[in-house]
Amino acid sequence: MYVKNEQGERLLVYVLENGEVVPKYPEDSMEGFDLTEVFCLGCSWHGSPKRLVKR
Repeated sequence: MYVKNEQGERLLVYVLENGEVVPKYPEDSMEGFDLTEVFCLGCSWHGSPKRLVKR
């Protein structure tokens, strides 16, 4: 998964079971990235990280 900022730059992330978005590499800053929408690396899906969590 990844998130994007206003410049279109990508940051690789994981989405935890509780819907929290965390960087793949802990040293990466998520400042300036939109965490309300995540994108799939291998498919065309994108949306809220909350939609990824099984209920």
